Amino acid sequence: MTERFVVGREEKRRRWINVGWGLLFSGAMVATVAFEHQHDPARYSSFLLWSVASVLGAANLGSLVFLVRYLRLIDDHCLEVVAGKLRFLTAGQCSELEFEQVSALRLFRRWGKLRHIQLVLKNNRGIRLEGYQDLDRLAECLQDALPGKLMP
Repeated sequence: MTERFVVGREEKRRRWINVGWGLLFSGAMVATVAFEHQHDPARYSSFLLWSVASVLGAANLGSLVFLVRYLRLIDDHCLEVVAGKLRFLTAGQCSELEFEQVSALRLFRRWGKLRHIQLVLKNNRGIRLEGYQDLDRLAECLQDALPGKLMP
């Protein structure tokens, strides 16, 4: 039997909120430097003001570009748990992970809620699964498929 998981709206909303917080804090930093520049131009030079504004502006623009790209890709993405495999389907492309390659399964919780799942491969690389709807069910499916590989 195939189980299918998609990224939830809550995850998309959380990422938009994180970008919003970044914009808010960046704006506050630029406003603080601009305010101090008005009061003490010798100490807070124009160069500092424009440097802070341009670096934070570029960082926020990059963050926004990555978010839009992520949201565009994630619309066509799903994860399937099939017999002996974990299948990743994104924009018509399919990649598969054989469960034989997994050496450990780790569940990360915060305040009692499952936040993400990490699959540790035999080559010591990890795959982090987060943001999927019904993450608890995904963990349950993986635990059933990988008996004895759950790590604290």
